[in-house]
Amino acid sequence: MKIQKIIDMDYEFDIFISYRRGGLTRKWVTDIFIPLLNDIIFLELGKEPLFYLDTQLEVGVAWPLSLGKALSKSKVIIPLWSVTYMESNWCKCEISHMLEREVKTGFKTFENNKGLVFPTIINDGENLPISISFSQKADVKNFYVPVMNMESKSAEDFYRVLQPYGISIAKSIKNAPTWKEDWGIESMNEFFKLFNQLNPAPKDQPIKFTTI
Repeated sequence: MKIQKIIDMDYEFDIFISYRRGGLTRKWVTDIFIPLLNDIIFLELGKEPLFYLDTQLEVGVAWPLSLGKALSKSKVIIPLWSVTYMESNWCKCEISHMLEREVKTGFKTFENNKGLVFPTIINDGENLPISISFSQKADVKNFYVPVMNMESKSAEDFYRVLQPYGISIAKSIKNAPTWKEDWGIESMNEFFKLFNQLNPAPKDQPIKFTTI
């Protein structure tokens, strides 16, 4: 079964955060990374950027559909790169969708190397795949401290490191390609297919579909 229903004809989010679940990563993202980056981008856009951070459990057919929809309706993606990032089928699916969008829209060129993918290295920046190795990236390994005090000198230094990165992200948000309905259909179909590959239904029990 393929998803064919038309979804809302516009973006909903500015930034999709792609990350490997585990440890204190989500705490670091919500308490430190997003607040600092939000302020930098706000100053560039003149408005609060809208972030998407998936916090749902990876269960139920409706989950991959909502994840695929959110990704398709986000302007840029920030993959939080770690040594285990590519071990996640979901992370690979997320970043592949946005890389394909760059190609289809011609958004990333030699003249415009910023693109729509902004890798943020929290661990192991030496093994980036060739597909994103030339993307503008930020190495923040030294600031991946989930218990960082936001009033500390470390937080101030982190803010300064993020400034040029946040400015570039804001520019890509401003100039994002016109949203296409096909992105939503393609991404939800891919996530739905991946979910069924990872969670095959029993042979004597047909898959139950949900509506969007």
